[in-house]
Parts: sequence; structure tokens; C-alpha cells
Amino acid sequence: VIANLIIGDPELNRVWIAKWKKLPTENMRAPGDCLLDRDDITDRLGEITCPAIVFHGTADQSVEIELAEELCRGLPGCVGVVRIEGAPHASNLTHPEHVNGPLLDFLRSL
Repeated sequence: VIANLIIGDPELNRVWIAKWKKLPTENMRAPGDCLLDRDDITDRLGEITCPAIVFHGTADQSVEIELAEELCRGLPGCVGVVRIEGAPHASNLTHPEHVNGPLLDFLRSL
């Protein structure tokens, strides 16, 4: 279920699930705990003053574009939302050719 939300494509899901299954269980505990136990800091976004950029896959089934835009508006240093056409939640994994360019441009601008 999680792979479908993050990756989206059934074939890619199988590839990533196979990679994740090879990892020691303790390597997956921290990311899982983070998802389950995280605090909602939405009302504190204005305190985060470092430069930021938000990426959003247009096929993301777990986070709507409005939330990505809200995140960017809440971060004082956000330079914008980059929409990755056809990408699911983990656009950096599934569409690196569309993520890496804007990400490198952002990093070089710092």
C-alpha cells in the first residue's frame, strides 16, 4: 500500500519493495516511526528561514497540490513549487530526470 502511494507504478513498486526487503529491518524502523509519530508543524513553518523548494508530482495520490502550495507559502524562503508531470509522491525516485535539473539549479543559487 505504501509503495503504491509513494511510487505509483506497479512495476516500479516491485523494484523498490525488493530493494527495501533487502535492508535490515532496523533500517526501515526510523522512517516508519517518522511517518507514524511526526508532529504537525504547519503553524511553525514561518520559523524555518532557510531557502527551500517544493517538488510535487501531478500524479501524487497521497498529497494534493494545494498542500504543496500551502507548504511553499508557509516557508519564508521557498522559491516555488516545481510540478513534475505524471510523477507520483516520490518524484525524485521515479522521475529524476525532471527533478534533478531544478534541484541543482536551486542548490547552485544558494
